[in-house]
Amino acid sequence: MRLAETIAGWFGRVEVVLAGVEGYLREGEEALARGDAMTARRAAKAMLQRVPHSPLGLALLADACEAARLDAELALTLEELAGRVASRAEVWVRLGRARERVGSPLDETRDAFLRALAVAEAGSDARREALLWLADLDLSNGDGARAELWLERLGVTKDADVQLRRAEARLLQNDIAGARAVLDGLEADPTDGRAALLRGRALAIGGDVAAFPLLVRAMVLEAAGASEALASALAWIPTDEPTRAKIRAVVDGRGQAEFARWKAAFARAEGRRDEARAALVSAVRSGDASAARPLLDASLEDQDHAALAVALAALGAGNEGAAEDPIADDARRLPSPARLRDAGEASAILDQLAGVTTARARVWADAARAAALATWIPTSGAPSDWTKILTRLDAHARGLHALDATAKVAELAVERSRPVRVAIVGEFNAGKSTFINALIGADVAPTGVLPTTATLHHLRYAPDPFARIQFHADAPTDVKERIVPSSELRAALKGGDAEWVTRVEILQPIASLTRVEILDTPGFNAPDTRHTEAARSAFEEADAAIWLLDAGQPLKQTERRILDEAKVTSLPVQILVNKADRLKPEDLGTVMTSVTASLDETGIRSWAEPLALSARLALQGKLGDEAALARSGWDDVQRLLDEQIVGRSDELKERGLRRRAGRVVMLMLERAREHAVEERASIDAARARAQELALRAANLEREADEAAQVVAGAIGGAAADWKRDLEVVVTGRDRQQVANDPNLLRYRVDRARSRLATPLARVLASIARGPATADVEGAGADDLMPVVHAAVRTFAAANGQADALLPLTRSAVASLIEHLLELAAAPPERGRAEGRVGELEAVLRALEAAPV
Repeated sequence: MRLAETIAGWFGRVEVVLAGVEGYLREGEEALARGDAMTARRAAKAMLQRVPHSPLGLALLADACEAARLDAELALTLEELAGRVASRAEVWVRLGRARERVGSPLDETRDAFLRALAVAEAGSDARREALLWLADLDLSNGDGARAELWLERLGVTKDADVQLRRAEARLLQNDIAGARAVLDGLEADPTDGRAALLRGRALAIGGDVAAFPLLVRAMVLEAAGASEALASALAWIPTDEPTRAKIRAVVDGRGQAEFARWKAAFARAEGRRDEARAALVSAVRSGDASAARPLLDASLEDQDHAALAVALAALGAGNEGAAEDPIADDARRLPSPARLRDAGEASAILDQLAGVTTARARVWADAARAAALATWIPTSGAPSDWTKILTRLDAHARGLHALDATAKVAELAVERSRPVRVAIVGEFNAGKSTFINALIGADVAPTGVLPTTATLHHLRYAPDPFARIQFHADAPTDVKERIVPSSELRAALKGGDAEWVTRVEILQPIASLTRVEILDTPGFNAPDTRHTEAARSAFEEADAAIWLLDAGQPLKQTERRILDEAKVTSLPVQILVNKADRLKPEDLGTVMTSVTASLDETGIRSWAEPLALSARLALQGKLGDEAALARSGWDDVQRLLDEQIVGRSDELKERGLRRRAGRVVMLMLERAREHAVEERASIDAARARAQELALRAANLEREADEAAQVVAGAIGGAAADWKRDLEVVVTGRDRQQVANDPNLLRYRVDRARSRLATPLARVLASIARGPATADVEGAGADDLMPVVHAAVRTFAAANGQADALLPLTRSAVASLIEHLLELAAAPPERGRAEGRVGELEAVLRALEAAPV
């Protein structure tokens, strides 16, 4: 409908009839009907000469200017008309279009559509156009969340133009699944370029080659943004030559072959990545802003920070009021090579990388995490910066509320100061205790320090000798730990609660224990399965293990199975063949050859070459029998221990700490992944809640008058109480005096707030929650009190009447609509749980990596 017809229908034609210019109006309308815009313009000018500022004359002139494409004159005409009929949404919509065409500042154009929205009737074409234009503006600025709010105010609709915008809004919010869900339910015209573009973009983000036919079609149909989307897809999705040939034909046909983005896209598609980046950098530096986005994509994929800096500088930090581009935002979090080399920057870098969420930036973020962590955990196997590592892990454990992990991190901190810890492992009756007594040295009493091994025994240094017995948490005793003199340990372990013992610590003032701590384990083939589990637990605690084989039957199948477990844990294992004195020299040589071959066959590597010895003879030698010591083979064993265990204790401790820290990280990872799932669900719920609030606000906006009537009825009783409060103080007084008395005005406002605010807030809260039983978060009665107090205060101060509440309730409903839209517009907090998972996974990889 032409604007003149709309204005005539609203104002009528009385003005032009009385002024005698009806003939000009008819002439103008007939000229427009036959397509003669200039004749219509002359008729409108003649009307306005006779009746200056006539809304109908201005409307006719606007129609004529629009038909003649006189955009500048059209904009000036509509500016004047909007001042005359500010309550007509159609005029503001036309003015918004005109301002857009003449290049007015964006804020002025937006203001015209917002003014249209403010006065448009529910369900009108003007309201729909204003909402779509506002959504398009936010889509062009990358603000998908706000665009979706405008679209929600259109209510539930399956119109293709609305659904396409919804899909685009989801893509901008990185909600690929949501965009595809919208597009899958859309039956679009094959000639709809925008639909083809959005479907192609959704597929391209996932790296699907099915995107190319759609994007090519969108470009042929001249959809806005299709050229950029197709160039981006070509640059990073692998293609074959026929596909590239088809795209090149379309690009040539559109006359874009010399565009920087296309030169770079084809270069990348053909493997000439450095050339592609160089071309884009040159284009950006020469002022081609359209090359900035392809350069951003290329630099992210190639992890070129210098090129990235050029792209980000061209893209800028984002225009004020515009949404942040999530990919560019993530790109700004990626550290420079110089920062990555600085160990002091690692913690800050990891914090920044935790916020990276987009797939495009995630690969580089993972590489940057690994590089930052390498400054703490050297890939060479050199000592790590455990203070920083454990501080970081402790922060994560506390952030995850993982008390067990927090305790284990604290244990790791304590372990750093202890000597290297060696587990003595082997099957039952392999001579482990005898070996330990020989290893400890001559300071040991002839009867030995150790009792019969029935559980894990930990030998370490202390100035005074004593033993600490630890019991299982479920033990039927209130005492979970008992300290006894070393001389009483055997007797203590023979008591009735011995079966509940989990660990025995034996502390002795023996000099050799200051260099090496010893874990004595039960035999793996002991009849009690608890002994086997205790022996396995030594793998977790030890920095290295000495595995004693019985020379009479070395490397049985049961031993190979357990050694395989040690291999999986990467625990260094030194193989020693005990009881060598029981074999002839030639038989012992055969046994040693067989042991070496069996180790090679199973892929088990001894820390150093396996050695043979007699622990029994060695112990006799330590107790004074020099001949026995000479025959025992102990000298070679002692040399090996000094050089390969004690001499490499820093290396062994580092490896042990990395293994144990890795297990703690795995424990935290399980919890972190749960948190990531919960956070994702929370973000999805927040997005769904925002959409629900926006839809509720849109429905309420369409039914605002009915809602105001309902609210007025609901607070009628409270209004009657307010009226009685006022009658008490004004009865018998002059009305003019009452109206001008400031004290009575304050009383009027205070009593209105006291009587009306609470019931009004409760009614609005019930409207906000709809059929739900619980208040909407942020829109409960208490949350709405500030806007309710403002509405009541304004109403009462303006002499509002208790029996005419609609002005108050209309204002309150309008405030509720705006409040719900504000709640819907609040973006969910950017997720960081997935970033924590990524960091912990990177830490685990660094800890488990073999030294380079």
